[in-house]
Amino acid sequence: MRAIFVIFLLTMLSGCVGLAAGTYGKKELARTEFSLEKERNIFSFEKRDLPYSEDEIIEHWGSPDSVGLFEQCKVLIYKDGTSWSGAGAFVGIVPVPLVAPTGTYKNRFYLRNNVAVGLIQEYGEVDRAVGYTCGSNKCGASSGEKVNEPEVDAEVALTEWCAKPL
Repeated sequence: MRAIFVIFLLTMLSGCVGLAAGTYGKKELARTEFSLEKERNIFSFEKRDLPYSEDEIIEHWGSPDSVGLFEQCKVLIYKDGTSWSGAGAFVGIVPVPLVAPTGTYKNRFYLRNNVAVGLIQEYGEVDRAVGYTCGSNKCGASSGEKVNEPEVDAEVALTEWCAKPL
């Protein structure tokens, strides 16, 4: 019984320490450069010089879960697991999540003239935090400001990719 308890405690360790609370939700990452593996929702680290065609995306990942339109773009949508939102606390070395499923993460390819002009990836991330934590070789205090914001705003990217005439 003691061994099970120790194993349970070890699985709860995250490599971080602190006292903080925060919110967790869906974020979007806009990308114009990406490389696909031959498995759905898996990306390669290899550099690709040319953009993908619609046929190449389907050849790599199979048929999309849905297809839509946004402004001047055709959108291929691939579901990528359950999305979660909520809050959590970090007390000492133990994370205490209070999250609930809220939908589905998606990878959305935006195409113009049958060529991918961009990709929006949805993922889960801490949105705001209050407290002090140490982890990943750095320590810091948070006072409720937004954290972990992507470099490129997805809405701005979509306007650039799809709203402008060719």
